[in-house]
Amino acid sequence: MKIKIFFLFIGLFTGLVISFGASANFLSDWSNDDLCGWMKSTSIPEHIQDEVDMRKILCYGGIEVSALPESDSYEGENGTVFPSPDPELLKKALQDSNSDYSTMY
Repeated sequence: MKIKIFFLFIGLFTGLVISFGASANFLSDWSNDDLCGWMKSTSIPEHIQDEVDMRKILCYGGIEVSALPESDSYEGENGTVFPSPDPELLKKALQDSNSDYSTMY
């Protein structure tokens, strides 16, 4: 009876050691781009966020990048300013004389 219990504990211990090793390597086979693909998700699983932080990966647009692109600032002295549309696009939209919605200035 004692030998059966001893082998039961040995088997249980061996199973736990193997399962801990399997879960520790779960994300080690994933590439950095695989992890960055999850980073553009609206809800990022905590274990993926932890892996990205541990690897110190910089993600942008679902892929790994070495630096973030510079963004244009639309701040002006009077508040937020938005860029003007291309004037060529406005002329094409306004010159459609066959449309009931066109306006000629």
